[in-house]
Amino acid sequence: MDSLPLAASDPVPAAATARFFRVLGDPTRLRILELLLAGPRTVAELAAAAGAPRARVSNHLACLRWCGFAQSERRGRQVLYRAADPRLAGLLAAARPLIEDKAAHLASCQRIGPDWI
Repeated sequence: MDSLPLAASDPVPAAATARFFRVLGDPTRLRILELLLAGPRTVAELAAAAGAPRARVSNHLACLRWCGFAQSERRGRQVLYRAADPRLAGLLAAARPLIEDKAAHLASCQRIGPDWI
């Protein structure tokens, strides 16, 4: 497969690309996004499914909304969240075989740890 060279005139700066993947780099945020790709959810539903406190889920949702990964819609007293772009499912599906091939190696990485991100 040919590699894609980055040109100086590339319209997407490397910093924006790195930030894009950094948003996906948090395990809780990634789990929330996967849940939203499966269908709309409330904060309570997301917190229960992700096994995280509601406050933490709300904070991650704020990040996902600000970055354009999620959208919200008020329905009476509830707010439903959904994935903003279905192409994210394709991105995650394309990454899965790469991750599976290197899962053990990635898990043992000591150069970049969760507390460094």
